[in-house]
Amino acid sequence: MITVFNGKSFGLSGERSSGFVQIDRLLVDHIASFTPSGFVVFMAIVMHVDNNGYCWPSVKRLVECTGLSETTVKTALHYLTGMRINDKRILAINPRTSPSGRTSSNGYKLFPDSIDHASERTVVTAGSTKTEKAKEEDPAYPLYKTFKQARYGFVPEAPITDKEWKDVRLTIWQMHKAGITQQDVEQRTLLLLKKWTNQDMVTVRSLWKHWDSHANPLFGKPINVSTGLLVNAEGWFDDDNG
Repeated sequence: MITVFNGKSFGLSGERSSGFVQIDRLLVDHIASFTPSGFVVFMAIVMHVDNNGYCWPSVKRLVECTGLSETTVKTALHYLTGMRINDKRILAINPRTSPSGRTSSNGYKLFPDSIDHASERTVVTAGSTKTEKAKEEDPAYPLYKTFKQARYGFVPEAPITDKEWKDVRLTIWQMHKAGITQQDVEQRTLLLLKKWTNQDMVTVRSLWKHWDSHANPLFGKPINVSTGLLVNAEGWFDDDNG
């Protein structure tokens, strides 16, 4: 229905390289299925896709292209992801994060049920080239798998979704950068589960927030001020500890 290809175009400035988007007339039969803003945003995304039907314009960019408000663009995107033509989706949103865990602009897959999209994309921006890897290849990913196993006492059968990973990745990446091991995560997760009666409070964020307090096995226990070592109760009130 929509084809993207490279070619040549000619204008007043002479010959120049350009990319083209070819739209099949079959789309005419489905225009009425779109909301006005949905169609405008859809066409703006179409103008950005590469030869594989993938693109990553920011919401700000879509606002600039369409002249619509940010709220209208976001509403249109939500509508488009639920829209189907001949029982096939026309758009899928793929959350994207940088290697540091920072949320980036979403990736958009055009006709995701019809195109074999690669699991890895090379994103080229001004002055840089980045390759986005699947979450399974992220060095911080094992820490989250360990947390889930310790939190629930078993390996959940349901796979970790991209949305779930996006929600926790920044925190998990901070743990990874701090040198936290899977054994550390398991030990301290189990400790919080033992301490807190409301186990729903034990999340990745609460674990990291209380890493040096409630999740620390030494938290609240007497420490010798001169050696930094744990002391027994009998020796806590001697002269060295005040």
